[in-house]
Amino acid sequence: MTKQITYIQARTATEFEIAKKLTLAYSKTLNLDLSFQNFQEEIASLDTRYNGPKGALLIAEIDGQPAGVVAVHEFSEGVAELKRLYVDPNFRQFGLGAELVERIIAIATDKGYQRIRLDTLPTMTGAQKIYRALGFHAIEAYRYNPVVGTLFLEKTLA
Repeated sequence: MTKQITYIQARTATEFEIAKKLTLAYSKTLNLDLSFQNFQEEIASLDTRYNGPKGALLIAEIDGQPAGVVAVHEFSEGVAELKRLYVDPNFRQFGLGAELVERIIAIATDKGYQRIRLDTLPTMTGAQKIYRALGFHAIEAYRYNPVVGTLFLEKTLA
């Protein structure tokens, strides 16, 4: 049976509420206190942080069911930061992670960013494979992250 996969750039309150649920599900998989990243403030401001001329948030749906999320926002002049890539474990066999990252990179490029960066935990090996396959390379730490082995990656955009 063929699955209908849809990618939605969040713009409405309902879409940001779906993204909030997915992002909270993501945080629960980490078994990590994200207060060092002001996570509660981020959750409360998804619609402003990841929206408008400098940010975006994408939701993947399969047959109308929320399945994944990724976001981008301005880190510094000309530099975007990719955040909160998450695919629900029930939907991980459809290639959504790679497609979400490719699409958010395209959006960042369209918004005029020259580079996109991220940090990823050492346990996120699947995401790391996606990032490397899409041309991300290791860089020095650009923000505080207390998790030993956190990788900091960046990609130059066209």
